[in-house]
Amino acid sequence: MTDATKTQPRRSAAERLREVARDLFYKQGIRATGVEELCRVAGTTKISLYRAFPSKDELIAEILRDDCREEDCWYEKAIGSALPPRERPGAYLAAAVGELRQPGFRGCALGLAIAEFPDPEHPARKVADSYKRKMRDDLRRISAEAGAADPEMLGDALLMLVEGAFAAAAYLGPEEAGNALERTGAALLEATLPPAPAA
Repeated sequence: MTDATKTQPRRSAAERLREVARDLFYKQGIRATGVEELCRVAGTTKISLYRAFPSKDELIAEILRDDCREEDCWYEKAIGSALPPRERPGAYLAAAVGELRQPGFRGCALGLAIAEFPDPEHPARKVADSYKRKMRDDLRRISAEAGAADPEMLGDALLMLVEGAFAAAAYLGPEEAGNALERTGAALLEATLPPAPAA
């Protein structure tokens, strides 16, 4: 055992469960991942799971809250506070293309959860639906700041384009879906935003 290993704090059962659940839920689906498998891979027990989370549904909701926080960080990095407002919608699309082309990409974790849980009252749906509405509002806001004549339409179109490309990557492949998102996104911004100021 190295000194680094000796001093490295042992992660709690809840932390291990969250990490494993997030990975398995994304890779193979939430409903396809049972409690027994979660506990086995995390090296913990059902007692530990239910001590940390009242139910599997609450664990799912907590994982999705983690996804929301990660999405927020991704979004803030994508649009960059230093970018001129006119450039932010395009930066959002470029970041979405980059995300789509990441190895192992299966789509948006929140969108996948929405597809698995048709009941809008399910805890997972409430988390995912709320975040998607927030993202829609954010895209409408940056569209207004960029000078769009109809920022609500542009914000909605940005969301629909990215959501559609993320879903289409499953059957078109990431490269073709990414190329389509780049082309349609560029055409959308050219048609809806005022010309960029001359350098």
